[in-house]
Amino acid sequence: MSENYFSEFLELIKPESDFNNIETPQAPDYSDLKFWAATPNIDGQQFYLPDASFAVSKENDVDVFYVHPTGYYEKTWNSNMDKNKSAFERTEIMLGNQASAFNGACNIYAPEYRQATYYSFFDKDKNGRKALDLAYKDIETAFDYFIEELNQNRPFIIAAHSQGALLAQRLLNRKINNTKVQERFICAYVIGYMIPEKYYDDLFPNIKMSEAYNDTNCIISWSTVVEGFKRNREKTLFWKPDGWSVELMSQKVISINPFSWTRDSSWHEDKSNISIINKAQNYDFTDRLRKEHTGAKKSIGLTRLQGFSTSLNANSGLIEAKGPLIKNIEKMKFFNGDLHSFDVMLFWGTLRQNVKDRIDAFL
Repeated sequence: MSENYFSEFLELIKPESDFNNIETPQAPDYSDLKFWAATPNIDGQQFYLPDASFAVSKENDVDVFYVHPTGYYEKTWNSNMDKNKSAFERTEIMLGNQASAFNGACNIYAPEYRQATYYSFFDKDKNGRKALDLAYKDIETAFDYFIEELNQNRPFIIAAHSQGALLAQRLLNRKINNTKVQERFICAYVIGYMIPEKYYDDLFPNIKMSEAYNDTNCIISWSTVVEGFKRNREKTLFWKPDGWSVELMSQKVISINPFSWTRDSSWHEDKSNISIINKAQNYDFTDRLRKEHTGAKKSIGLTRLQGFSTSLNANSGLIEAKGPLIKNIEKMKFFNGDLHSFDVMLFWGTLRQNVKDRIDAFL
């Protein structure tokens, strides 16, 4: 996507008023099932499979608390969680292409929340931070309800991507690190949002970085790009226990290679991995300006090409990727080398296996 096109897009979705001048959407009541995007009792896209070689397990000894990424691109600071809107349709899609990786081993719980609009990450005032604070308030409230009413003392995993990962980092710091529930905490997959190496110990003093495929009580993180790609965005928002900061994107971030589950810089490939895609008729997955839910029937399937390799860049911490599948993705319209949207879909198979491995190690 060219810089000019992206700048024009941001102008199209920029909220028209300051956060304090807009009435915030009504807070969710998580005792009401309608405020959950996924639970074991909601028949949704979290149960999708790419083919018949995989099976869903709906009664498990372990839960996953999943925080979905941004699907809201409208001109108010926070979503009102209306399930007739396109923002919820995108949530459903992300249940299909991300949360489904956990449906062979975990009971999936995913709160819908007053997510911050995409523009929040580019706001130069403090409106975006306030929108993210509101989104986080819902995630913490949902997690408290999950622990008190739904989890029933089972071991659990945290999983999140992008905006969800930023909110999950804060949740880990406030509600899991050095708390009683940490005894049941298996691991956290917080994918696609930076964790600067220099802040790790301040954020998670009692939760280690994962170093191996079967580590527990740990954090697993990665962000994926094409080999040699450097992100052109200079800074992004980051939350720390002392508040918000604006951090350089060029600094080294915490990461692990999801093919080797190590932190070396060698090139690795997992030939048992499968990568997935979203499938639908008469639905444009790239349309960010649509406001209404289309009702289009969707599924997930295997990518036509499979196979690629990855290396952890020792300077940036980004996971670089190369190979036939990556070459094919590079042909997509507006693709610039950043594989952020594919952070989970590329590694769906190896992630699904790793979830089982870490559960086995914990139990």
